[in-house]
Amino acid sequence: MPATIPPVIVDLGKQRSSRIRALKRREGTLMHDVALAVTEVRAKSPELADKELVPVVLIYQRKPRRSSKALGMFPFNMMK
Repeated sequence: MPATIPPVIVDLGKQRSSRIRALKRREGTLMHDVALAVTEVRAKSPELADKELVPVVLIYQRKPRRSSKALGMFPFNMMK
């Protein structure tokens, strides 16, 4: 049974929307970061040197937490 290679996860952190648009067009600094991560994976694993690697990039946005004021949970002394 061939050994499986664990996935490589690279967190690029919070980014501006212009950088994300450039990444979708396969250009810009984020694309450079993704390409750098792929070359590092190739360097660490010699059996991947002749195989094609396809990076998968997920872009997500965290929802802000709801504050207690938004839920209507005011202290009783403020409601007078």
